Amino acid sequence: MKERIALAYNLCNGRVLEDPRFLICTELLHIRAPEFTLPSFAPTLRRYMDVVRRANSFDELVSSGVPYKGRMARINTTSIFTELMAGPKRDWMKTVENMADERYPAWRANFRATGKRLPADVAEGLQRRSTWLALRPTYVRGLLAWLGASDEPSRVDELSRRLDAAMEFVTFVTAEFLLRKYKPEKHQSDVFDHFQLLHLALDRFVIVSADPDLLTRTRLSPQASRIMTFAQFLRTL
Repeated sequence: MKERIALAYNLCNGRVLEDPRFLICTELLHIRAPEFTLPSFAPTLRRYMDVVRRANSFDELVSSGVPYKGRMARINTTSIFTELMAGPKRDWMKTVENMADERYPAWRANFRATGKRLPADVAEGLQRRSTWLALRPTYVRGLLAWLGASDEPSRVDELSRRLDAAMEFVTFVTAEFLLRKYKPEKHQSDVFDHFQLLHLALDRFVIVSADPDLLTRTRLSPQASRIMTFAQFLRTL
């Protein structure tokens, strides 16, 4: 495990990226990221990971300490990681439910009454891809509102293009949620799949992943070519 951490550290040259929505604010929208929802974690995480990569054992990391910049560093709490992961999890559930609300606001009541989120006639209409494509501006406007940015049509159009893979993913999951028995709490890795897809809004990023579900759920996106296996990534260097 230590070797893997060292390899990852060396590949990224010790850099830890900010939340992709933070980068969207600063690099695409040219606005200040809202500090109350997007605090900057990168400097702190960089220090944590620098300590972790130097540890030879878990006991050294949490008990005896790791030699670090002239002192013995320990990690006594993982609260920063919990806090960092809590945001995407909370926002992901809200995103899926908001998309479901946009399509059929009564899905909660229907679920309580019948055990299904949609009545049969509504479910039939949601089998068409065109139905989901029409919801994309709603997703983008919701993100812009959350970031405190204006939602003029040109900005919505540009961000719709840049977030294409992320929207393919979220509409796939929302369809599963409404039409089948998808339970977000049992698919928590989907939170972070969607989260990392937001990086593709910036042209300089690719995603390196061996997860076949990620490609399956984004295969119709033109950005799918920027999702590759590690072997494929190495061939681009």
